[in-house]
Amino acid sequence: MTSRRSTRTSTYRTRSSSTSRRSTVLGIDPGTTGMGYALLGLGSDPPRLLVHGLVLTPHGGSAAEKLLSIANELDGLIATHEPECVAIERLYFNKNVRTAMTVAEARGVALLCAARAGLPIAEYTPQEVKQSVTGSGSADKRAVQRMLVHVLELVEPVTQDNVADAIAIALTHAQRVKFTAAVASAR
Repeated sequence: MTSRRSTRTSTYRTRSSSTSRRSTVLGIDPGTTGMGYALLGLGSDPPRLLVHGLVLTPHGGSAAEKLLSIANELDGLIATHEPECVAIERLYFNKNVRTAMTVAEARGVALLCAARAGLPIAEYTPQEVKQSVTGSGSADKRAVQRMLVHVLELVEPVTQDNVADAIAIALTHAQRVKFTAAVASAR
C-alpha cells in the first residue's frame, strides 16, 4: 500500500521576532481522525510557536492503517524537528467508550514514538491545560484559543480545535518548565 504524506504543517507569525531555540517541546493532542501537534521553542519569553498542524489519517482506512499513518508522521516530525521532550494530553473518562478507546490507541502510538526516540514525556489532563492557559480548569475551547493569541503573541487565532489543544498542551509544559526552573534557582 502506497502512503501519501498526510501532515499539513503551517507556521503562525508572531509579533516577537526572537529566534532563540534553547529547547523545544512537541505538544500532542491525540486522535485518530486528526492528531493535533505543535512545536514550541522555549528559548524566548513568551515561548515561540515554531510549527503546528494536523496529522491526517486515511479516510476510510482500517484502525491499523490509521495508527500506522500516525506513527509514521510522528516519527517524521520527531526526526525533522528534534524536540527535547513531548507533552501529551492525559486521557480522562469519556462517556463514549468507543471514542475513548480509539483516542487511547492513538495516544499509545504517540507515547511509543516518543519513547522510541528516547524523549522524556510529560502528561497533562485537559483541566490542567485549561488552568495553565486561562486560569480556570473549566474554561471552554474558545477561551483557550483566545488566550493562546495573547500568551504567545500570535498575529491570528488558532481556530482548529485539535491544533489549538496541542499548542495549549505544549504551552502548559513550557510554563511548568519555567516554574520548576524558578523554584530550583530560588533554592
